[in-house]
Amino acid sequence: MKPPLISICRRCEDDAQREAGDGEALYQRVKALRKKLGLKQVFELEGVKCLGLCRSPCNVMFEGSKRSTYLRTQVHAVLEAEAVVQAARAYAALEPGEELRERKLPGLSD
Repeated sequence: MKPPLISICRRCEDDAQREAGDGEALYQRVKALRKKLGLKQVFELEGVKCLGLCRSPCNVMFEGSKRSTYLRTQVHAVLEAEAVVQAARAYAALEPGEELRERKLPGLSD
């Protein structure tokens, strides 16, 4: 089965929360952690131009075959990069039809 895809909006930025970082910073942190931990076979990572949730950046989408799709907003680029990787690992380990517990996901649900 194809590994799940984690998409991170690279264009997200929020001037009011600049200390939270931006989508590009989140993407780069998650990409570096994925490489460091040897998780390239566990989940795919994609930086996208927009996930259509600009009102509440930074945004991450978890999607995969026979899994529910999860959208997360207001993910902190600095503090939650590791949480995104942990959630991606848990998401990849799901059995068909199984749901990921809300508390395992960073940020807020859309």
